[in-house]
Parts: sequence; structure tokens; C-alpha cells
Amino acid sequence: MRGTHRTPHWVRPAGPCGPASPPPVTRSPARPAAPSRNRPQWPERTGNALISIDHIAVWSDNLYRATVDLSRATGLGSADGGYFPGLGLGQKLLSLGGYVYMEVESIVDHRMIAGRAPLALELERRTAGGDCFAGLCLRTDDVDEVAEFARHHGVAPSGDIDGGKVRMVPAQGSAPSVHAPDFRNSWLRGKPNLYHVPDLANHSSLLAPQPGTGDVRGTGVTALELGGTEADLKAWLGDVAAPSDLGVDLRYNGGPDGLYAVAFDTTDGPRTIRLNPITHRAPRS
Repeated sequence: MRGTHRTPHWVRPAGPCGPASPPPVTRSPARPAAPSRNRPQWPERTGNALISIDHIAVWSDNLYRATVDLSRATGLGSADGGYFPGLGLGQKLLSLGGYVYMEVESIVDHRMIAGRAPLALELERRTAGGDCFAGLCLRTDDVDEVAEFARHHGVAPSGDIDGGKVRMVPAQGSAPSVHAPDFRNSWLRGKPNLYHVPDLANHSSLLAPQPGTGDVRGTGVTALELGGTEADLKAWLGDVAAPSDLGVDLRYNGGPDGLYAVAFDTTDGPRTIRLNPITHRAPRS
């Protein structure tokens, strides 16, 4: 299940990443792209559901600035993921390869902020210290595994998002996905949640980037830096999966829960993006 072990070059410790600062990115010398350890398609079932990384969410106070910063720092192109009318949330997508993508999200409907909508307030508060990694989202091809994961955490699986999603490219992307726990019971705690993805035919990572936004292509996530310990992650995943099932190198820094860094291969060499985790508390001004 695991490929050749590669330890990423982790860069500077997490700190405030203000709105005007591009995300810290490590660029290593180019090398031939290696196959991603995130499986490019669902193999034949072998008795247990397949658990893998699906996408990584970044929250920002400015959707366009954050996306441009990420594209310029990594060379990756971006695509428009559409928006969520019921949440006032807009989305840009950057494919990391291996059927994994990064979604950049921010409030694009000012009425949600003026009306003090709960998600708008939460995003505003969590990005006070700069852009942050908001969610680590896993996937399974077995909806029963989502139900089991929900039971493990004492919650009910979630389905449609209130108000739905309007896609910029209607034919691209899968139907609303059953998942657990919801973002309040996972992302805001710095913990991963699990989505049911029955197939990858229209996966969001396949959306073509807008021409001119970047010529580098991601070829697969290789490593993550997480807060807490391996025991913490094992306890959170329960019987649904083991940390080793994720197919990437994992480093635990013992800090507050959350995602601190993601390393991935590209057609122009390895990259590492580091941001504050969603659990980071910005210093009071």
C-alpha cells in the first residue's frame, strides 16, 4: 500500500501568515515525477473500504488574493469551483494530482457578513491571523464506512449543504456527498472528516485550470504535518482506518490539532505549502 519512503523537507515553524504575505512554499530541485501514493482509481475491493485523502480546504479573507498567491508560489493553475448560495462561500480549486485537490474558500456574498451568518462569522474569526488550513477531507467508496465513522463520533451523517452548490462548470464535479462529521465537529477541531465518493469519473481534481493561471501540474501528495500525536489520530479514526491507510508520510508535531503543511510532487519538482492550522489563535491587537 505504501510506496518508496520519502521524508519531506519541512520548512519554518507555523506563524502568522498575514493577508499580504504569500504562503510559505518550499521548492526542491526538479526531478522526474513519481507516481502518487494516493491511488488514481478505486481498485477491486479486498474486504475493507478504501480510505484516501480527497481534498484539503484553505480558508481566506480574500478568495482571489489567496488563490493568486498559491498559484504564484507553486506554479499550479487554478479553476473556479463555483459557490454555495446558502453559505455565501466562493471556491477556487488547485489540483495536487493523484485525485487530490486543494479548495480555497472565502465569503463572497457580503450580505452573509452583514447579517452575521454563523459560517461567515466563523471564517472571519479563524482567518484573523491570515489564511489557514481549514479541513483535511478523506474519502471512502463505501457509504457504510461514513455511517460507521459518524457512529464513532456520536453524530449523524450529513448530506446536502444548505442552499446547495452552483458550479462554474456544471458537468464537472460529483453530486452532494454524504459525509461525517460536519465541519463544526471536525474542521473547527482540527480533525479530518470522511466523505462518500463512489467513483472518481468527475472528481473535482480533474477540472482543467484556467489558462494562464499556472503551467505546473501536481502529481500527488507525499506528506502531511499534523498537530497532536499518532495516537490522537488513531483514536479519531477509530476502526474505520489507520493512519498508514492514508498512503502518505505523516509527521506529528505535538502542537494543537490541525493541518500545518502539505508536501506534494509536481512536474517541476516537489513543493511544500505551510499555513497556520484552523486551530491557531491570532494574537490580540
